[in-house]
Amino acid sequence: MPEVTVYLPDGLDRAALERKLPLSALAQEAVERTVRASDLNEWVARMRARPRRCETTIDTAALLDEVREEFGT
Repeated sequence: MPEVTVYLPDGLDRAALERKLPLSALAQEAVERTVRASDLNEWVARMRARPRRCETTIDTAALLDEVREEFGT
């Protein structure tokens, strides 16, 4: 696994070390989470850019409101 250098603002490194936080694991998790979020955002953008398959638009918020009213939740 390649090594990289991560710079932390003044004091943050001290605070992390005092709390014995696993900086390498935290950095890996943060990067993985950001990559997954980026992949998801790109997928959503691609799906929104596709041509519509039908002309019917469903107002899901209104539909949920109706269901909540009917079932009292």
